[in-house]
Amino acid sequence: MKEKFIVSVVSQLVSSIVFTFAFYLLFLNLDKPSLGIWALLNSIINLGFLFINIGLDVIHYQYSGKINYADYFGTFLIIKLFVLLINVVISISLIIIISFTKFWVSDFLVLLGFLLLSKILFNIANVFFINLKSRLKIFKSEIPAFIITIGKSVSLLFVSLNISYFSEPLLFICVSIFIFDLLYLILILVFSKNEYKINKPRKDLVLLYLKDAKPLFFFSITLVLATNLGNLILDYSFGHESLANFSFINTYVIQILLVLSSSIITIYLPLFSKFFESGDIETIKRITYLIEKYSSIIFLSIIIIVLINGDLIIHIFLPQYVETIPILYIMVFIPFFLSITQPYSYHFIAGKNQKINAYINSLTRTLIIVLMIFLIPTRLFFLYALGWGEIGYAIAQTLPWIIWVFVNRYYSFKIYNISPQKSIVLHVSIASGSFLISYFIRYLILEKIILNHILILIISSTVSLGTFFGFLFVFRELKREDLRFLLQLANLKSYRDSLKGEFLK
Repeated sequence: MKEKFIVSVVSQLVSSIVFTFAFYLLFLNLDKPSLGIWALLNSIINLGFLFINIGLDVIHYQYSGKINYADYFGTFLIIKLFVLLINVVISISLIIIISFTKFWVSDFLVLLGFLLLSKILFNIANVFFINLKSRLKIFKSEIPAFIITIGKSVSLLFVSLNISYFSEPLLFICVSIFIFDLLYLILILVFSKNEYKINKPRKDLVLLYLKDAKPLFFFSITLVLATNLGNLILDYSFGHESLANFSFINTYVIQILLVLSSSIITIYLPLFSKFFESGDIETIKRITYLIEKYSSIIFLSIIIIVLINGDLIIHIFLPQYVETIPILYIMVFIPFFLSITQPYSYHFIAGKNQKINAYINSLTRTLIIVLMIFLIPTRLFFLYALGWGEIGYAIAQTLPWIIWVFVNRYYSFKIYNISPQKSIVLHVSIASGSFLISYFIRYLILEKIILNHILILIISSTVSLGTFFGFLFVFRELKREDLRFLLQLANLKSYRDSLKGEFLK
């Protein structure tokens, strides 16, 4: 199982890094207003798909342990296609409404059309992707996703390196994304061969899906609003360039870190469901603590490097985005909060306590929405607000996750008697001490004797990581057993055997 875990994490991380590098070149070569428009158009389409999830995906993961799984998949597929049709109608209506209120939107109707078609294809493919994941067919699910992400990255690299030859680079990007999403649908169907059987949808299962997903309905809507509404508010209040600045950090820098944490937990959700079915709470606790421990170490390492050297990284690689440094300092904590808490949050889904999960997540997203309305604009319709712009947006997206961390742990302990790991507090203390030491080394020593910024970045990052991991070993938060575990993960034979087992069954 650990081989599938690593393959999922590494494949998504590598493809995300390549995709982010492609967008890095795009950020270097494409003007800020165009990038702001790109973020805005995607947000309009995403808001049109307000009801696309409504909790059905996580419920389907929950049903992965059922014996008559074919009945569940047939019902799940029909429900998702019906919901998709509703969202397409909403998207078209939203585009028409906005085109009347914002006259410039009519100039981008072709772009919106391609983005809408791409969204439709991706969501159809995602049904089969979820089915493969829920059946723990990790290789079959990850290979198509990896190929398509790399393909999209190559097209972005092409347009980035030849930007002067394109009169409408955004149109090229939209068309290429549409083509690759179509290819993704074809590939995922090919890889899904023999992995699904579509039985006739059953009315009782339709009602069961809707009943179990009902508590997640409001949460799913607040999720879409919390993710996309702020982009419209920021663009409306401060223009395309401000949205480009925020999107650079939120959509690309933070997103690659969130991919790492989400790929970890989606593998274990079907296992959590099976362990809850059998009442094996101890195994769930052990897996939760393992994910929490390694996630904490990984993301605290990233936080230390960013807080120490984030300014150098931006100045060296994207000097035109130096004004985004404060946004990065604020939002870099989000992946840490999510990664160490997602296992606790998923206890409620796997344990069929969707109401608790929905209430917690709805509260978090509602707080984000309220904070966005009061922190971003100077005025929104008849409401006067603080007008903090990009910084207000970053604060609104970050603060509510602190509440989310504590509330999830409280209810996980109350319902399942799974107490939080106290060692996470020690990790944070060690990271804080390592940060202070590394901060003084950089500014009191390295900055005085070295002029080359790249050299300062390399030495300072090495010292930061060395200090952090050194303290982890001293306090026995990392041991020889952890090193042996990592060496086992490097055993290529186990990956080959796992790959054969999945494709030859």
